Order: sequence, then C-alpha cells, then structure tokens
Amino acid sequence: MTRAPASIKKAQTYLHDTTGLPWVSLGIVGDEDHDGGYHCGEDRVDSDDYSVDESSRDKRGLSDYASALDVGNFADLREFSKWLVAECEAGAADTEDIREVIYSPDGKTVKRWDRLGKRSSGDSSHKSHTHISYFRDSSGRDKVGLFRRFFKKTPRPSTPSAPKPSKPSTSKAPTPHYDFPLGSGRYFGPKGGPDASVSGYYGRRFKGETDRTWLQRWGSQMGKRGWNLRKHLPSGNDGYYGPEYRGLVKAFQKDQGLLVDGKLGPRTWRAAFENPVT
Repeated sequence: MTRAPASIKKAQTYLHDTTGLPWVSLGIVGDEDHDGGYHCGEDRVDSDDYSVDESSRDKRGLSDYASALDVGNFADLREFSKWLVAECEAGAADTEDIREVIYSPDGKTVKRWDRLGKRSSGDSSHKSHTHISYFRDSSGRDKVGLFRRFFKKTPRPSTPSAPKPSKPSTSKAPTPHYDFPLGSGRYFGPKGGPDASVSGYYGRRFKGETDRTWLQRWGSQMGKRGWNLRKHLPSGNDGYYGPEYRGLVKAFQKDQGLLVDGKLGPRTWRAAFENPVT
C-alpha cells in the first residue's frame, strides 16, 4: 500500500508550520482515484509508468513510498516556485533529487521543469499549487533543507569553482582526489562484471569512503571541467555505474586519447583531475 516516506513528511510538516497551509494542501499520497505518477507507490503504478521507466533512479528506487509533494497556494507560492526552478536549473546540490517541478509563474500558464527534458507543461490544476517530484531512490534523504533555504533567505551552498585550463601539474604530491581510490587491478565498471569491477551498488569501501561516493566525486570533477552532466548523466550523478556513466567515461577517454573501453581506472581517473581542460 502506498505510503509517505518520513523524509517528505518532515518537509510537509515544515511547510505546514512555516506557511500555515492546511495539511490537505500539502499532499504526498494520491487519493484513491489517483493512478500512476510520483504520488503513487509500486502498488499503484505500472512498470511502463513515466515515473518508473524513464530513469534508472526510479526503477531502482521503486517501493511502497510515494515520491512527490504538492505545495498549495500561500502568499509566496509564485516567488517560491520560480526560485525553486532557478535553483534546479543552476544545479544546486540540494536539488539533485528533484525530477520535476510543475508550477505556474503567473497563475495563468502552467510550466514544467523536467530534469530529463521529457515534458514542459502540466494540467490547469497547477495554476493554484506547485508539484514537486523526487527520484524514487531518494526516499531516505533530507527534503527540508531546500525549503529552509528559501524561507530563511540563505544563499546557495558554495561549490568549488571550476579549475582554469593549465599545464599538467609537475607536483610529486597530488591531492587525495587525484589518487585513484580503488587499489591495484580494480576499476569502476558494471555491477555484473568480475570482482575487480566496482559499480557503486554494493557499498564497498575504499580509503574510508564508499565506492558510490568516489564515483560521484569523479562525476562532479567532470562537471567542473565543463562537461554537460545533464546530457551525459540525465538520471543524475548518483554514483551507480551503468550505461550513462559508461557513455561519459568512453567520451572522456576518446577526448583524452586514452584506451576507449568504458573502464574508469587509474589513468582515466587521474586525467579528470590532472590533465588540462580541452
């Protein structure tokens, strides 16, 4: 039976207390007539529902949990909605779990920001409320921080600036991020591969951090180098090696003149941190 995850319920409670919106205007689980979409869990969606089959994050995270939140009409709804979409477009770290935002910037037209670029509009009910869909694999992660940022008017979390093009470093002591974390003979690759293939799916730890965290770090570095992560990792920089990471690795290997095999090993890893931006 579809139920609300604790992470979205906490966001619901925060919005209720902050805006004064009644609970009925902060919907998580769809009513009995609601069939399909992110307001429903696996008991009420088909395998080909758009909220399941368009992203590996949704396929992987499908469960009893609904994965959406409606925000009803309060005094700053328009301002909030436009701010939220701007933060998503800017790639703010605390928006990475958001799949889509359906909203009205003016109360007349309905727009949809879709991380996967599949849709751009919504039905007229969204003139009076804003709908937020979360990737289904994010049910255990915090949803409150983003809302708190808006209401407390705090700035976007700072991120390191992209490195400027430069000659390869001649330093003999590179930073820890330059060091390949997996050890001799291992590489980031598909979960169906041999033991040497580290995929991020099994929570293996290397140098104090999970394989998934290390792969996300490499993906982030690619973004800093100027690679379009929305294009190459449309499901997000989630740290689970699959076709999207393989495609990005191969494209980067080709760009750098490396062996194009899709395996993220020491040479490909170091190239992302050490080689000049081309």
